[in-house]
Amino acid sequence: MTSQALPGRRTLTEKALGTTTLTVDLGPESSFTKSPAEVTQGNWSYFLVKGKKGYSLLSAVCPHAGGEVVSWGVTFLCPDHGWRFENEEGICINGPNARMDAFPVTARGGHLFAEIPSEYTS
Repeated sequence: MTSQALPGRRTLTEKALGTTTLTVDLGPESSFTKSPAEVTQGNWSYFLVKGKKGYSLLSAVCPHAGGEVVSWGVTFLCPDHGWRFENEEGICINGPNARMDAFPVTARGGHLFAEIPSEYTS
């Protein structure tokens, strides 16, 4: 599913770090019938997941070497080096203390909205 970025909002922390977070409308919550669900924003791929803490958007870029993470049964997998990540929070389950980049998602008015740093949306 392709999502649409809304105008960005900058928090005090983001101003200090020089980053902007975009609020991205992922679409109607009812359109996501499975978890994980693949989501595309610009040239970036993500997985929308729903865990104990609610929804999150996980980057499909491996935190180790930048390879593409794929959905692999009940986990995510980076085929480049075999790292596997659990499918609720993106925590590495067979390697060092690593995790997939995760961004918060909230439900409002029947739609899901993600807060994504602008460098992850172009």
